Amino acid sequence: AISFTHVVKALEPAVNAIASAVILGQVFHPVVYLSLMPVFAGVALASASELSFTPFGFATAMASNFAFVTRNVFAAKFGAVGDMGNDQTERKTNQLAVLTAIAAAVVFPVALVLPGGIRDAPAAWNAAIASGVPAKRLASLIAASCFNFFMYQLSSFWVLSCVPPITHSVLNTLKRIVIIIVSIIVFRTPVKAQNALGTALAVGGIFLYSLTKAHYKGR
Repeated sequence: AISFTHVVKALEPAVNAIASAVILGQVFHPVVYLSLMPVFAGVALASASELSFTPFGFATAMASNFAFVTRNVFAAKFGAVGDMGNDQTERKTNQLAVLTAIAAAVVFPVALVLPGGIRDAPAAWNAAIASGVPAKRLASLIAASCFNFFMYQLSSFWVLSCVPPITHSVLNTLKRIVIIIVSIIVFRTPVKAQNALGTALAVGGIFLYSLTKAHYKGR
């Protein structure tokens, strides 16, 4: 379920904290790491009661966390890559374009071998057509999905260039809440009380982590 995927992706700050320590040598105050405990507890609760839970789905959601965090950490480490332009917004746009091109080249071989990847695209296309979806509509939906996802990434870079990191983290938390709620409503995902509690705990934990990290910054 989309809602569960974003609950698992709530672990992204924890992965980011580990990657920052290993790659950048950036170690935070112990209280910052302790503030991640509600996130771990929330994800564990939500996973235990998730009706659509599969190990492969959980693993791919975690792989997404590692991929996004690695991109952010290396973008910080090699901040000059693609940093071209006359103002902050233009530089961030160019940087995202360069990072996207590099990421596409790196991920392409992986997409060839993963199940459900590029090699399975013709079968997925034919299955969608066979289910009654017109080819034009299917193509337009794929194009719209690609465009909207890239604009999401671009707007995220723009916002990060205009506001402090803590503000960006809070907005990212609100985004995750909206996605979880909307996906539950639109796709009518069944939610148990334990699942709802785990989701609330995980999302609340992200917010607590963001505030704690900002409070202990530089200490």
